[in-house]
Amino acid sequence: MKILLTALSVLYFAAPQTPPPVVALADTPPPTLEVQRQPDAVGDRRVFVSETELTSYAGGSEARQVNRQRFELETLAASSERLTLRFRLLEASLTDSRDSGLERLLQGWVGVDVVITADMSGRPLAFADWPTVRAAYLARLSELGLAQRERDALAAGLDRSDLLSLLLSDVALLAEMQPRQPLLEGRFEQFPQSTGEVSRSGAQSASRSADGCNLLLTRSFVAETSGVSDAATRIDRDARAILYVMDGWVSEVRRTTAMRSGPERSDEVVRIVRDPPPSCPVA
Repeated sequence: MKILLTALSVLYFAAPQTPPPVVALADTPPPTLEVQRQPDAVGDRRVFVSETELTSYAGGSEARQVNRQRFELETLAASSERLTLRFRLLEASLTDSRDSGLERLLQGWVGVDVVITADMSGRPLAFADWPTVRAAYLARLSELGLAQRERDALAAGLDRSDLLSLLLSDVALLAEMQPRQPLLEGRFEQFPQSTGEVSRSGAQSASRSADGCNLLLTRSFVAETSGVSDAATRIDRDARAILYVMDGWVSEVRRTTAMRSGPERSDEVVRIVRDPPPSCPVA
C-alpha cells in the first residue's frame, strides 16, 4: 500500500493542483458565475463533518480504513491575499483493518488549536506556530495514556514536511473546490496533454442553482503513465461540490479517487458537509 500511494502521489502531484486552462466546447464566450459575494471576515466560523473511506489492495491482501471527523474553522485575520485560520478538531474516530492504534493518534488532535496561514480560498500554506501545536499534541497524547516511550518515538517524526497537508487534507479539499475567481458557466475540457511519460486530461463544469445561492462545480482528472498495461500507473479523480455563493465556502463536496499501479490498487471516497448547512437568505 505504501509503495502504491507513494508512486501515485508522485504522479498526481506532478500536475498543477489548480486545473490548467480548459477548452470550451462552444464557440461563443460563456457567462461568468459569481463565487463569493461577501469576503471572509474576522470571526467567521464554520463547522464541517467529513468521512473518508480508503480501500487498498496490495500483496494479495485488502486493507480498509474509515476516518470520520468533525472540525471547526475560524477566521482570525483576513487580507486581500492571505487568511489566518484556526482549525480545531472537535470529534474524531478511525477504524483501520491493519492498525487499531491509529485512532488514538488521530484523537490526540481533538481540542488542539492549529493556527495556519492560508490563501484566499482557504488552502493551507504553513503553520503559524508549529512548536506550540506540537507541544499541545504531545500533551494530549499523554492525557490519552500514550506511554512516554511511544510519545518520544512519535515526536521524532512529527516535523515531517508533509504533516500540514496530511493533517489538513479536508481543508485542502474545500479550498480546491472553492476558487476565488469567477467561474465560466458550462462544461469545458482539457484535452489530453503529455509530459514525458505522463498523460493528463480533465474536465470542469459549473452551473448556478435556481435560487441563485449556490453553484454546482464538478471536476474530473486523469493521469496515466505510458508503458505496458501490467505496469501502467493511473489516477482517476472526480469531485462534485455545492458552493454557497453568499460566503464563497463549500457546503457539500464528494470526491472519489481510483489509483492503479500494476496489480496494486487503491480507492478513496471523501465526503464533507457543512454543519448546519447554510440556507438561502429570505428575500
